Amino acid sequence: MHFSALLIASTLFLTSAVYGYGVAEVTARAHADCHPEDPPNDRLIGDAQDAVATEDTCEKIEVQHGFNIDAYSVSLVDITKDTSDRCHALGIYANAECMGLPNALIPFFPGDTQGETRCFKDTPFDKYLYVRLLCDADDKDKDDGKDGSPDQPDSEAGKSEAPEAPADAPAAPSSDGGLLSGLGLW
Repeated sequence: MHFSALLIASTLFLTSAVYGYGVAEVTARAHADCHPEDPPNDRLIGDAQDAVATEDTCEKIEVQHGFNIDAYSVSLVDITKDTSDRCHALGIYANAECMGLPNALIPFFPGDTQGETRCFKDTPFDKYLYVRLLCDADDKDKDDGKDGSPDQPDSEAGKSEAPEAPADAPAAPSSDGGLLSGLGLW
């Protein structure tokens, strides 16, 4: 297990040296007597579990469960120098897709090479913590003022339709039936 993580990290490191890619080693620990928002303590339960997080993958880290475990903590160490320049946080999720808002975060700033969470509850997590680096998109993905739709032909570009009246606007009175007709009651 450690050899394969090292091999993946080495491969990603060599690849990212050319492309400027965020990669970090992530370590998850289970704690006893560590309440949410407290700094991680030395009362560890079981062995720490490692994974390699990137900005494009949602990596899973197996965690232990039991009545003696109160919380988890996660730490990270940059593998590439571009990680803290491109990425702003490590998201920790309870779902395998790393979708939605993270359950916990490790924020970091340019130049930071490591970070650690405070203790966080173990209740939303089943067998795994899922981690992903939260990074900036490449320049090609940034908003350039275009909405991605095809350009309109010049003949249609100058046309505009009259704006519709808002749904809550009062109906215009009809000249033949008065107010009741305008409301559709006559």
